Amino acid sequence: MKLYDSLQSSPLFQGLTSDNLLQIIGQTKFTFRKIAAGDIIKKEGEQCNRLALVVNGQAKSIAHADDHGYSIEENVAAPYMLQPECAFGLQLHYTRTFIATTTCDTVEIDKNDLMRISDEFIIFRMNLINYISALSQKTTRKLWHPTPTDARGRIVHFIKQHCSTPTGPKTMRIKMTRLAQETGLGRRAVSDTLNTMQDENLLAFSRGIIEIPHIEALK
Repeated sequence: MKLYDSLQSSPLFQGLTSDNLLQIIGQTKFTFRKIAAGDIIKKEGEQCNRLALVVNGQAKSIAHADDHGYSIEENVAAPYMLQPECAFGLQLHYTRTFIATTTCDTVEIDKNDLMRISDEFIIFRMNLINYISALSQKTTRKLWHPTPTDARGRIVHFIKQHCSTPTGPKTMRIKMTRLAQETGLGRRAVSDTLNTMQDENLLAFSRGIIEIPHIEALK
């Protein structure tokens, strides 16, 4: 019943009947893992040949620039799918590292079973297509948002462009000189702007770490 509830809460399995879910559970080999707090669930660059679901607990995702010159950390909580889009296409590897912040329970489904379920249940197939399509559309739209002209707007724009979700706490690790380079601002303008935002309790920064308690509060 715990597995049934876990699958039912996942966006990919929503809309399936109780009989459908029981049939899937009976015909599919699931891999269960318990991850201790602080341990890696999935690592950037690791091959993605399974659908991994966090069904209990909390974790953080970490995404790096290609040269690892800066990164962004975001919190995720169960129920959560770990980049199912990475199981398809040209790049079949995770692009983020996921680390458990509490004890986490995960369920994994082999890609072959994933394709079989997709063939047998049209609702599952449509859920999968809709999920990946929505992610692609959101990512594409970000590229067309106009870049603000003021210093605060450029910094907020840069940070939000690198977030996978529009709410919650974020941690960006980036040096002041790199942030100035990425936003086209001078180092002094970046420093002054961050200090002002810190005075307004919108963020806290020190030694290349920007802590944002509520990304949605940044306008």
